[in-house]
Amino acid sequence: MKALRRMIEVPKHIIVKMCLGISLILTGCFSPVRYGGNLETNPTTLHYADLEMSGEVLDRWWEIYGDTALNDFVETVLEENMSLQVAYLRMLDSRISYEQSTSSYYPTLNLSAGVGVGGNVSSDSTVDPSYSLGLSFGYEIDIWGRIRAQTVVNEAAVYSAQDAAESAAISLVGKVVTEWFNVQYYRDRLALTQRLLELSESYYTLVQEYYRSGQATGMDVLEQNQQLETLRSTIESQEMNIRLSERALEILAGGRTRATVEGGLPEPTGIGGTVNVEQLMKRRPDIRAALRSAQQADAKIVIALADRLPTLRLSASLAFRSADITELFKRLLWDVAANFVVNLFDGFKSTKAIDRAKVAYLQESMAYGIVVMEAVQEVEKSLLTLRLREQELKDAQAELERQKHILNVSRDYYVGGLIEYNRVLSALRSLVSSSQSELDARKNVLLAQLAVFQAMGGGTWLEDVSRRGEEKAQKALSALDEDDDNKH
Repeated sequence: MKALRRMIEVPKHIIVKMCLGISLILTGCFSPVRYGGNLETNPTTLHYADLEMSGEVLDRWWEIYGDTALNDFVETVLEENMSLQVAYLRMLDSRISYEQSTSSYYPTLNLSAGVGVGGNVSSDSTVDPSYSLGLSFGYEIDIWGRIRAQTVVNEAAVYSAQDAAESAAISLVGKVVTEWFNVQYYRDRLALTQRLLELSESYYTLVQEYYRSGQATGMDVLEQNQQLETLRSTIESQEMNIRLSERALEILAGGRTRATVEGGLPEPTGIGGTVNVEQLMKRRPDIRAALRSAQQADAKIVIALADRLPTLRLSASLAFRSADITELFKRLLWDVAANFVVNLFDGFKSTKAIDRAKVAYLQESMAYGIVVMEAVQEVEKSLLTLRLREQELKDAQAELERQKHILNVSRDYYVGGLIEYNRVLSALRSLVSSSQSELDARKNVLLAQLAVFQAMGGGTWLEDVSRRGEEKAQKALSALDEDDDNKH
């Protein structure tokens, strides 16, 4: 009992200092990140070590095709696309949320004023008024790192929103270039069909003359006429495909700008780059986003642990209280307190929350590893596909040259009366097929290059686009406030 009395007799200011000292020591004992330090060193091996190309992938890769109109339109789309603007607004919202969360590092300061009445119910019916005016201060000491861990979660959310916007930008540029190539492809097909139609019409005139002179049969005339009708029927569908792709480009630009697609499908050009896992992990937003998700799950374990442990909150207040408003400012009251609050039993809710947080971390860390491996696989697959498509194009171009030669020879033989017309017709059909195959193969190479560029991720152009996008979102927010002020 004497020892207890001595403890009670210790001055209050010493007790407060001891609590503060212990709290500050404990604050530095916990880190917001407990498990995720080695996530970025997740090993990933290449399956096809021979898939290396000289040089490096260009930052603004769509410029390698030398199409100024395409380059300008890509810039327009990156500025005007509505879906991308929504992504930038989400990025701005996450940044504001992060800034809002940092308020937990600061104390709270509240001013209150009150008026009330009261009395004794049992013995006295007198009603006594009361008046108060006070200033209160509160601050939670982050002993277990819960506030810091929540800051890690919110900061990672900011970068995740930026990663999502950059992924959307990469996908958007891919869609623009694909539709641009579609317009050029269908225009080339249309031009090819029209040239072949003119050629077929000349042959049709020739076979009619030979039919009248008895050198060709009626079946020759019918077969050539069928060839003409087949070519004519494809012209309308190709024109429709051109209009659909042009409309798709207009929608991608926010419906405000029409694309001026010039020229035909470009010839594929050589591209460079290597499958470098380290660089890939930096260039691909989806890999960064998966890493941040694992880091968030890591920090949430700390939050779950801290929720189970005691909290220390400091408070202080100054207040005027009186039953007479004229006497209110004559009596100033104050109090200072340090409160420890601990949850003794909650039906194992906190324990299960910790287990769930750990399971979530395991899931996200494994998901991160899967994303890395799939990204490497995607790059390797795109390179293999590109190599295959390039070989197919070479074969198609060689076949086209052979068919042109066969058609010229067969026509000479037919004019000389050495072969029947069905041989010329067969050569013409083969030429039509080979011309279409060469055009298809050229488009497939361009799309395979596009797949390589997208699989490789982004570059500095993404950072520039994200910065401009967030600035535009901030201007839209400011303009909304100005409109609201003008209304009032």
